Amino acid sequence: MNKILVTAALAVCLIVSNTVLAHDHTHIGLNADGITGTGDDTSLWIFAEPQQPQWSTLYMTPTGDVINGKAVYEAQLDCWMSAHPASGLYQLGGSDSSTKPAWQIALERVSFSSLDFYMELEATGQAILTADGDRLILDALWMSDKYNENGTLGAWGFHTHTAFLVLADGPGQTFTAQFRAVDLGNTGFNASDVYTITFQTIPEPGSLMLLGLGAAAVLKRRSARE
Repeated sequence: MNKILVTAALAVCLIVSNTVLAHDHTHIGLNADGITGTGDDTSLWIFAEPQQPQWSTLYMTPTGDVINGKAVYEAQLDCWMSAHPASGLYQLGGSDSSTKPAWQIALERVSFSSLDFYMELEATGQAILTADGDRLILDALWMSDKYNENGTLGAWGFHTHTAFLVLADGPGQTFTAQFRAVDLGNTGFNASDVYTITFQTIPEPGSLMLLGLGAAAVLKRRSARE
């Protein structure tokens, strides 16, 4: 029984930790293998981190809102950003602040697993990517604190915040969303492979923490009696 309680407490802590850490960027860059002269040099690439490109399941917590009898859940992951590692790898290109790059990157919706899953622009609350094939242009801006393809500071890129939301009956529901990055500009970058993100609804973190503390308290009482 003690092993079961320990496992439960650890699982709760892991979920809480992942819920917090999921607030991060999904990157878009080029040349996934990082090697010049191979076939993917001009192919767009969507990734979480170069060392771990695929996001693990991301958790969605309740916002407190209810629509049509279902609770609204939101993921902490909310940002699409151009890649800017200090090595200069994966860069879309653009190190001259006076010259806007020829690329124009857009996020294309491939499919959502449920009609209850949807996205909004965080800044305005506007619904986006409402149908398969819809595209969201990720506006280019000059970033003086980001690395460019030469490995020096100052680069053109994008930093767009979108909200992932779903109407769900409760915790334990899983949803998937598939995307592709495309270039609408004159650079001629190839579209990325389809990128799938998986989400799961969970209770709000405060409830999970209380559950974890409760499991730890039971374990402590059992240990004291033994």
